[in-house]
Amino acid sequence: MKRAQRLDHFRDDLENTEKEQRARLAATEARTRDARARLAELQRYREEYLQGLGRRAAGGMDATALRDYQAFIARIGEAIRQQAQLVSRADLECEFERQRWNETASRCRAVASVVERWKAEERIGLARAEQRDTDEWARLVAARNVAEG
Repeated sequence: MKRAQRLDHFRDDLENTEKEQRARLAATEARTRDARARLAELQRYREEYLQGLGRRAAGGMDATALRDYQAFIARIGEAIRQQAQLVSRADLECEFERQRWNETASRCRAVASVVERWKAEERIGLARAEQRDTDEWARLVAARNVAEG
């Protein structure tokens, strides 16, 4: 097996790894988008409840209802804090996966370049060998013609 063929198998494995990492990156990006959407949803929800609290308080609200409403808004705030942490972790994971994919893709391009260069060298070597054979054949034919004639 020629060296380009051996490296070709390695390149194929690298390309498969690169595709898997690209898929992992896409999945991570999707999870990050979902986490951000959930965070935005929670923030909108909190804003709606804060506006509702203002309207209800202006219309008159007893202390128990006010306390319950504020407790609920506090729980939404806690959910927002937790979701913001999830978004931060998802961002870090996404960046990690992007870096892994970039490194593998760069390695894959480098190996592909070497494979192509080696294949070109092999083609040149084969062409030279064929030319030598053709030249040798022509020399033998010419020598035979001289000897015969």
